[in-house]
Amino acid sequence: MEKKTLQTVSAIVREAYAKANKAGSRNLEVSIELMKGVVKMEPALVKARERLRELELKKCANQGAFTRFLAQLGSLPATMLIRSAINSDPKVAMGKCEDRLAKCLDNPAVLRLLAEAADEAGAPFIAVEALTLLNDFHPGNEKNMYLLIRALQRNNQARDALKLFQEIARRHPNNIGVQSQLRAAMALASMEQGRWEEEGTTQERAVAAKDTIAEQIGEGTIHDADQAQTMIDKYLKDLEEKDSIDVRRRLAEAYFVAGKYDESIAELEKVAATLGALDPLLDKNIEKAVLAKYDALLEELRKNPQAYEQPEQQAAELTAQRAAYRLERAEVRVKAYPNDTQLRYDLALLKFEADDVDGAIEQFQQARKSPKLRLEAIGYLGRCFAAKKQYDMAIEQLETALKEMVRMDKEKMETLYFLARTLEDSGNPERAMEYYKELYQAQSNFRDVAERIEHFYQQKKA
Repeated sequence: MEKKTLQTVSAIVREAYAKANKAGSRNLEVSIELMKGVVKMEPALVKARERLRELELKKCANQGAFTRFLAQLGSLPATMLIRSAINSDPKVAMGKCEDRLAKCLDNPAVLRLLAEAADEAGAPFIAVEALTLLNDFHPGNEKNMYLLIRALQRNNQARDALKLFQEIARRHPNNIGVQSQLRAAMALASMEQGRWEEEGTTQERAVAAKDTIAEQIGEGTIHDADQAQTMIDKYLKDLEEKDSIDVRRRLAEAYFVAGKYDESIAELEKVAATLGALDPLLDKNIEKAVLAKYDALLEELRKNPQAYEQPEQQAAELTAQRAAYRLERAEVRVKAYPNDTQLRYDLALLKFEADDVDGAIEQFQQARKSPKLRLEAIGYLGRCFAAKKQYDMAIEQLETALKEMVRMDKEKMETLYFLARTLEDSGNPERAMEYYKELYQAQSNFRDVAERIEHFYQQKKA
């Protein structure tokens, strides 16, 4: 198992990573769960592993010694299952380890098992990661240090292993066995240094630069057409040697960054034809490129209206076509995958924006079956009923969503606002004002809350 970057994993994994990373760290449990899903999907994706560990360390810092002890104790039955899975399916065993570490990262037994499973899967870099964490949590434990030393040597990090060995040797200056092992570690580190220097003189700088650019594109951090063109040339050359769906996906991404939307669409459609069945993520990427074409045309009309006849009318037509296209693709995806609640939610939003309230209600009712989307879907259902002036049902839905929202985040503020609006529209301004005041105290410049409160008091005076 080789290390992977965002550029070398599948588009599905990249999409999952982007969603998990976007979640941030405000809600540690949710963020950890999302990033853990990415790591279980693709254990070799280094960026996902690093981010997951960062989140888990934050969680661990807030856990007391007793909490950690209970988590370690509770994982004992699972360790037997993990050990039995290591030989038969090490990747599954690694996933089970991640489930336990998400509860408490400071779990020596599970960290050792993760290292064993990683070795069995041919991923010594993951073994090094697990044993480094173990050594950091419990410094000075020589048994753990020896495990880490061996993992580092297997991962071609003999010089790092030597540093640990020197620390052990300083504790046992008169132990002949330890001193002999130290000399062997020094010899191994010297050999590795020689290989590293030899390889370093033969590497092509241009290849290294291209690899760096490729990784940056994969991470979505390059927006330079010249750099994208470098990758386009590379991928086209790769395709001449061997056709590959994954290379075509990357080529499509590079074309997109370069602003060559037709070429990007063409490559994605080739991938779609090869796959046969509709891939929702691939279809969304094709949609993204088509929408970018619309946006480019609209920008041109805005910048150079004098070059076109009736530019305003053309812009209105393009905007309508763009919206219709988005709706069409969303409906196609839902038809292909009717049980996908995320696709249902996406379609519901588009129908809501298009003032198809009844159509939106139908889709939001399906989307609320998802634990992840439930509160957002219920909140929008309330807005839909309010739009139909069915105020009693609207208030019921919005209050239901509000009861389950603990933190005063954007989602809760939006729900408070539309509940207040609904109460106001239904002829209950006094109760609406309670929610407006709650919003004002949390964020005084939220939407038009300040103006509505001011208007309410003016009306009262009058």
